[in-house]
Amino acid sequence: MTATVLRKLVLAGKVLACLAIPLALQATPLNLEGVVVDANGTPVAGARIAVVQGDAVAISDDDGRFVLLTELEALTAEGLAVVVEAPDRPAFEQIIVGTDGEIRLQLPADVASLDEIQVSASYSLDRQNPISDAVLGRDQLLELPHFGDDVFRALSFLPGVGSNDVSSQFTIRGSLRREVGLQIDGIEIFEPYHLKDFQGVFSILDPEMIGTVELLSGGYPSEYGDRLAGVLDIRTQKPSGPRSLELGVSLTNGWINGQGLLAGDRGRWLGSLRRGYLDLVLDLVADDEEETEGDGPQYWDAFGKLEWDLTPTQTLSFHALAADDTFDEQESEVDDFGFPEREVLDTSYGNSYLWGRHQALIGSRGVVETVLSAGRVDRDRRAEGEEFDARSVIRDQRQLDVYELRQDWTLQATERQLIKWGLAARAYDAEYDYQLDFSNGGFTGDRDNNLERRFADDFSSESYSLYAADRLRLGDRLVFELGLRHDRQTLTDEDQTSPRFNAVYDLRRGGILRAAWGRFHQSQRPHELQVEDGETRFFPSEVADHLIIGYQRDLRAFGQRLDLRLDAFDRRVRDPRPRYDNLFDAFTVNPEATVDRIRLAPESSRAQGIELFLGRQDGGRVGWWASYSWSQVDDRIDGRDVPRSNDQTHAFKADLSLRLSPRWRLNLAGTYRTGWPTTAIAAEAVTGSDGEIEIRPLIGPLFAERLDDYHRVDLRASRFVDRRNGNRLEIFVEIQNLYNRENQAGFSVDGRNFVLQPDGSVRYDEIEETWLGIVPSFGVSWRF
Repeated sequence: MTATVLRKLVLAGKVLACLAIPLALQATPLNLEGVVVDANGTPVAGARIAVVQGDAVAISDDDGRFVLLTELEALTAEGLAVVVEAPDRPAFEQIIVGTDGEIRLQLPADVASLDEIQVSASYSLDRQNPISDAVLGRDQLLELPHFGDDVFRALSFLPGVGSNDVSSQFTIRGSLRREVGLQIDGIEIFEPYHLKDFQGVFSILDPEMIGTVELLSGGYPSEYGDRLAGVLDIRTQKPSGPRSLELGVSLTNGWINGQGLLAGDRGRWLGSLRRGYLDLVLDLVADDEEETEGDGPQYWDAFGKLEWDLTPTQTLSFHALAADDTFDEQESEVDDFGFPEREVLDTSYGNSYLWGRHQALIGSRGVVETVLSAGRVDRDRRAEGEEFDARSVIRDQRQLDVYELRQDWTLQATERQLIKWGLAARAYDAEYDYQLDFSNGGFTGDRDNNLERRFADDFSSESYSLYAADRLRLGDRLVFELGLRHDRQTLTDEDQTSPRFNAVYDLRRGGILRAAWGRFHQSQRPHELQVEDGETRFFPSEVADHLIIGYQRDLRAFGQRLDLRLDAFDRRVRDPRPRYDNLFDAFTVNPEATVDRIRLAPESSRAQGIELFLGRQDGGRVGWWASYSWSQVDDRIDGRDVPRSNDQTHAFKADLSLRLSPRWRLNLAGTYRTGWPTTAIAAEAVTGSDGEIEIRPLIGPLFAERLDDYHRVDLRASRFVDRRNGNRLEIFVEIQNLYNRENQAGFSVDGRNFVLQPDGSVRYDEIEETWLGIVPSFGVSWRF
């Protein structure tokens, strides 16, 4: 069923993308030339000038001069609104009334440099901590190709991030998926994916709701805890301006979202609703050779936020996020070898979160934030499968309820000292009711021929955390932060203490040096018990030590302003929790009902590497960046270092963004990496106890071989039409895997792979599995 659904999705994209014809609506161009100067009239180089109503952007040259290409539709009754961002100066907005002659944009006299205001602005820059690895502007993120209009897929192009073609879940610097945490507007979100039967194809948050995205891929400060490898911190948009709505459709879903003001500007709202219709799309490309019954995949998600200014110094907000998935399908077909196959899926998944947040200024130097949240994650998974000589029946019902109260304080103690502290209490209630019946009459690998598992239980527990950090500025160049975090979990009766250290040293024109060291713990939550693999007890917390050293600077080369970044990292994990992996096939709907499922219990693990990034990010007509990563991720198993199944020694990623005009945008993103590790397999003929010849598999050293190298290029082309009344039409066409590369995903292994030869030897025939080929997509949205 897995391969069938994916084949249908690819075919549907090819059929429907042909119907997406960009509208060739014309708009009158407007060329504006000018100069940016400071309060003394001195030209300012590297200033960014952006049109508020539109996408036009220009960067001033060494003489402060710029050329801005926009459209007359960007003009309002007041004139043309632009935002100016100069190096080491805060942004400001200016209205250009006349458009004849040269524009002169003069920075205000009272604008101070960041060196002078960095401390006082520390709270507003709280997420820009000393070792923040990647902060993406919303527009930059959405310009990257991201199939299914899923912003998580765009993250896969960042250095150190790993993923596969199907899932929107990702890893950081060779981590496991469970080692990466996700926060949205200050609360942790669990299992935030649609189509979980297929490893989570899409995330549950509308990308139009996203304001900023910060990926912390190691060495993060003490306010973040209980994750070993990294944190994705998403802040939704802050509603502003008049009411606006957007309607849109794409290959995979339709949506409506909007924002607006209440009671003048004291209140603000933001909301979205999306409905996936893959069930309808897949029906359009049904295969006559398959007998299929059921409704197929159906899903929806919704997000809402309401903010209210209680006083000039207090803000109260309420947030809600909900998602639901169902998949009901029965499929029968004959495989390529002539054997009948039957697969049944009847699954339901739910996610819902509700939280309130209160923010208040305490005097002129303090800020306190209080968050109260409640969430529920549930599943009802029923699956049956029959193929060749294997049969399985799964019944899997689980529910998690989680409640949290958290408070964070920030105090500007002096001009050179910022103190942060906070505490949180969280309560969990988890329920399990699981059943597995699995039988295999042929190839078994390390598994029993027959498995029967039953587990039903519930767990209640609490966790508590307390952290404090002191950020100091020594002289004009050095800023460092000392942090300490303490966590306690009642489920395993554990306490952990985690020291953290971050530092930044300004080399002025020579760039910036960064360093971070810290200890990080990750507990096993009540809902993370792997009962599907026979685990019935909880393990102690895992411990990781991070060491990161980085260098960053701006360069001037070939008339362009370039960003250079070099990072070296070392992450060592002690006493990692056992996990389960599939030796040969990296993608399967029911991984516990396979013959190649194995248990891995490393004694320790280590991830180390170097990442180099170079790019032009100054908002010109042509933007580009490229990155190279060398890394090595090993698990220590039975006294030897074994590569992890997602280890990729070399990885190269690049992006080219072309603003062909204010109306047209083209983006090409490519990736290349070393093939992931796999395990060799062979077989021999032996005489059984009954005197008959039997075929016995011979499994080689664990993950000692590698798949072929992986590479692909994705394309996204967008057409924008802005009207004077503020309405905007966007049409995009996207192609994943532009040149249809058949990248290896693994191998399907069972008794059909082995053929007994006349001379008594056994021949092994590979059955190769590949990731997706070329996948077109498209979408249309109208904002009014």
